[in-house]
Amino acid sequence: MKRIWPVLGLSLSMVGAFGAYRKYKSLTRAVKPTWPEVRHAGAVTQEMVDNLPEPVAQWLGKIGAIGREQVMGVYVKQTGWMKTKPEQTEWAESKAEQYSFVEPPSFYWKARMKMDGLSVTGSDSFRDGRAGMRIRFAGLVPISRSVPDGKLNESALQRFLMEMVWCPGLVFSPYVKFTKSSARSVDAEMTYNGSTAKVTFEFDEEGRMKRARAMRYKEVDEEAVRLPCIAEVHEWQHVDGIEIPLRADITWLLDGRPFTWYKFTVEDAEINPRVPASW
Repeated sequence: MKRIWPVLGLSLSMVGAFGAYRKYKSLTRAVKPTWPEVRHAGAVTQEMVDNLPEPVAQWLGKIGAIGREQVMGVYVKQTGWMKTKPEQTEWAESKAEQYSFVEPPSFYWKARMKMDGLSVTGSDSFRDGRAGMRIRFAGLVPISRSVPDGKLNESALQRFLMEMVWCPGLVFSPYVKFTKSSARSVDAEMTYNGSTAKVTFEFDEEGRMKRARAMRYKEVDEEAVRLPCIAEVHEWQHVDGIEIPLRADITWLLDGRPFTWYKFTVEDAEINPRVPASW
């Protein structure tokens, strides 16, 4: 009889582990849905570009997009450095990967880092107009899991539009319209599944898309208000003939003071990628 207990204990442990795994997979699906294949949209023609605001048309020419297949998706692998508070003196190094797609509008970003000597993993996603965010300790114990709501969905859409520099094909999306243009800037608005994002893009003297500015939710509680958020590119690289960012950072303006919370360098990138089944 005594031999039954170790076997029974092992069986119960396996059942418990399987139950926990199924629960984890169920929760994960809400944040990480099945990703589509890239929807190829043909080459960018001069006629298509002529209908765009001048700064956007010049940018597409500068990065080598005209005459090439539209960039409808991108994969980037990043080495980043992160701060969670303005008073934080040390940067936490992170390793991150992201897939983004123009159609349907979506992205999935996942990262791992060390914070105070502890291993932390996180993910941020947007699909079907809904946002998802998860932070886990040691990859197992949930620290935070955000349930999609209006503010979170809008903030994720703002992020997606701000990252147009990665997916130039987004300029031709039916969800995007350009509302105002000057010599070196253009205002864009994107409405998708109940949320609207507004972003101002600024271009340098060479025609590159240098900055993206938006009023974006940093928090999503009842008292949360939109704050200025700035994405700035500092260096570029060529991938498959298209110029995309190599080094960039993300900054919030808190009480008028800049707080750069994330800066990164791209270690690897792929244009119009295919998502591995195991990713």
